[in-house]
Order: sequence, then structure tokens, then C-alpha cells
Amino acid sequence: MKRESLAAACRWTARILGALLLVLILALAIGEGIPNPFAQPFGVQLGFLALAFLVIGILAGWRWEFFGGVLSLGGWLLFVASVVSWKRLNCFLLLLVLPGILCLLSAMLRRRGKGPTL
Repeated sequence: MKRESLAAACRWTARILGALLLVLILALAIGEGIPNPFAQPFGVQLGFLALAFLVIGILAGWRWEFFGGVLSLGGWLLFVASVVSWKRLNCFLLLLVLPGILCLLSAMLRRRGKGPTL
């Protein structure tokens, strides 16, 4: 039972934190305005694509935890690799990775309790 409650805590923390981060990203996009991605350099275009993967992963994590976690984590890695230097990670970027990690952790905790499936 403890494993199930830990999985539920991870799941709901990922959902709440992900929703808050999505609201913040949306507010930043509305406030700053979204530039035409096709008029940007390739690195910035890659960053837009990575951010889209990250956002879609957070949203997909509500229904499919493992898939959403993998997509969100992959989008975060691509975003950091294409736009931000690893030495310049800030609190916001570190918060962006948490929903994906928590979704994966929840999915693994829930899967471990069921046993092998064929």
C-alpha cells in the first residue's frame, strides 16, 4: 500500500506542478509575444520544437504517465541542449524537468507492484 500512496503523491505533484508551469509558460508567451519561428535561426527553431515536446509531454502525463514523462524529459533535454548552456541552468529550468521525472517515477512505482506482463 505504501508504494501506491507514493505513486499517487508523485502523480499529483507532477500534475499540479505541471499545470502551474504551463500557466506560467502561457503567461510568458502572451506577455512577450510569440515570434515567427520560421524567421528565427535554427537553434531557436529547435528550442521551440523542444518546448512544444515538453508542454505536450506534461499534458500527456495526465493520462499516460510513462509516455508523458518520456516526452517531457526528452523535450527538456533537447531544450537545454539547443538553447541554454548547461552551466546556466536556473531555477525555472530545473522546475520544468520535475513533472516529467515525477510522471516517470509514478509510472515505474505503479508498474512494479503489478508484476511482469506479457
